[in-house]
Amino acid sequence: MSGSDERRRHGTIGHWYLLSGSRAVLAAVIVLGVFVLTLTLSETTLIDVGPSSRVAPMLRSGVLAGLLTLITVALSLNQLVLSRVLGAPAELTGKLDENLEFRRRVEDLAGEPSSPNDPAAFLVLIAETLQERVAALRRAVEEASGDAEESDLAAEIESYADDLASYAEHLREAEGTDNTVDTLLVIFGSEYATHITETRRLERAHGDRLAEEALEELDAILELLKAVATVRQFFKTLAIQQDLARLSRRLIYLGLLAVLAAYYLTLVYREVPSTTIPVSSLSLVASAGTAIVFSPIALLLSYLLRVGTVSLYTVSVGTFVPPEEQAGGP
Repeated sequence: MSGSDERRRHGTIGHWYLLSGSRAVLAAVIVLGVFVLTLTLSETTLIDVGPSSRVAPMLRSGVLAGLLTLITVALSLNQLVLSRVLGAPAELTGKLDENLEFRRRVEDLAGEPSSPNDPAAFLVLIAETLQERVAALRRAVEEASGDAEESDLAAEIESYADDLASYAEHLREAEGTDNTVDTLLVIFGSEYATHITETRRLERAHGDRLAEEALEELDAILELLKAVATVRQFFKTLAIQQDLARLSRRLIYLGLLAVLAAYYLTLVYREVPSTTIPVSSLSLVASAGTAIVFSPIALLLSYLLRVGTVSLYTVSVGTFVPPEEQAGGP
């Protein structure tokens, strides 16, 4: 799928639901839906929340036990995040050296003494350098094109350069994004792999006909596209780690609230079939309590939807692209 088609998807409800939307807002929408559904079903007597219903036993036996397992879930998520950032000094130093070496390669291609720390600004630097290298490739090919055969090659390079320049302009849309997920979404498609393949094809098919300057620019373009593939995976790692860290923290807060709501709701129901509140208000109270009890699950669902979607559509590292990624994402 082309970059323009992917960008059109960014405004859809499905894209917001799975990727770009606030996870807290999505969880709140799900909780509100549970409240409305429960209230509707109880008002129409399709479900029974009255004094003689099984609401209290159900809350005591299953719901409270299930909610307490959220503590285990939160601890597991914290362990998963920490396993990626903790390590021995030698291991951490190795990772840092590799990171700096990658940045040096991009800085050398860009002709800059240093590169930004901000993910969005770093991606913009790659995009700007890609635009400069594409312009230099055009000039090198134009200067070397003389006879009709070389003119045909120049036309092929021109079409390639146009597509690449459009892609670089798309990457510059990362400028101004204020979180890692939004930056990742700019490079969410598989266009980088298409351009890597096309660059390699031009080098292998026409390397003997291209001037040395043009080959040098193609080599630089290939390195920049490989840098896009690398930061795509690295930004995915950062985005997922951040989401899991936020999820574990918010699960603790909501889990405590849900446990309290389930506990207090059971105390509304007495042994004798009666309640501590008027029966006329029971439907509203039970619906609100159900929504609060369900809120940790809604939060977990909202975050795992994005983590799962990002993982599914950014599996490839290189030019072997699964059909799901070729379809351009959700």
